[in-house]
Amino acid sequence: MNLRQFDLNLLVALDILLKERSVTRAAERLHLSQPAMSGMLARLRHAFDDELLVRVGRKLEPTEFAAGIGGRVREVVADLEELLDSGTRFDPANENRSFRIGASDYTVLMLCGPLLRRLTETAPNICVHFVRLDLSVSERLTEAEIDFGILPVEFETGLPSKAMFEDDWVCAAWKGHPVRHDRLTLDEFLMHPHIAFNISDPGHVSIADEYLAGNGYERKVVASTESFTAAPFLLKETSMLTMVPRRLGEAMREAAEIRLLELPFEVPRLKETLTWSPRFTSSLGHTWMREQLVDVARNI
Repeated sequence: MNLRQFDLNLLVALDILLKERSVTRAAERLHLSQPAMSGMLARLRHAFDDELLVRVGRKLEPTEFAAGIGGRVREVVADLEELLDSGTRFDPANENRSFRIGASDYTVLMLCGPLLRRLTETAPNICVHFVRLDLSVSERLTEAEIDFGILPVEFETGLPSKAMFEDDWVCAAWKGHPVRHDRLTLDEFLMHPHIAFNISDPGHVSIADEYLAGNGYERKVVASTESFTAAPFLLKETSMLTMVPRRLGEAMREAAEIRLLELPFEVPRLKETLTWSPRFTSSLGHTWMREQLVDVARNI
């Protein structure tokens, strides 16, 4: 293949196609029509002399060749973006790009509204994609699958990070829960069934539960969910409890018909941090977006 005859934009398209495994979703991320995206895939197939993506049932799956080059394509695209960004002035008002952010639904609920209002005013062509936070966040950041991760400070990634915001823990209960006072006793906390939160792994234990176990407490967990925001809605007409960040509980109090109950013991505050790959530390675009995220978090 002659590099001079190859359109480097096709590498960006290939990277997105291999991540999304869908022509439709890839077109949406690149702000293209589906026929235009299909045309780029056809050009890529011709350039590499490989089908790259083949239909298996109702899904598109990478060929053996495409799977083998996927990581290298991701690195090349990330390096090119950093190179192009490093020596130019970043003008958010005229920049056209997107950022992918791994975060819990709690963090999205807290940040998304204020962030989008700010971007609408100052950077109308920049878009953000919030994706589910999971235990592979370090690998996804390192491989440039996502631009940022927003996660509790206890998650050790070894990557650059910056403090964002803090919250404390409370218990949520259905508004008709038999406990009538505003602070649980330890016996009440341990007696009632609980809904727990975990991150995409049945073996994962939440930071709150790690703290409880370390102090000799064990909740009676009868259900778990990967969603902070779903748990309060599951409490209706039950005696179950769930531990939630206070801001989330206050935001969902009316919609989920819940009460907030103070815990009978002190739990370390939830401290959320912004994390990114060191390869983008000096990137003007990433630096600007980091500043927006941290500033929005400071004001929630």
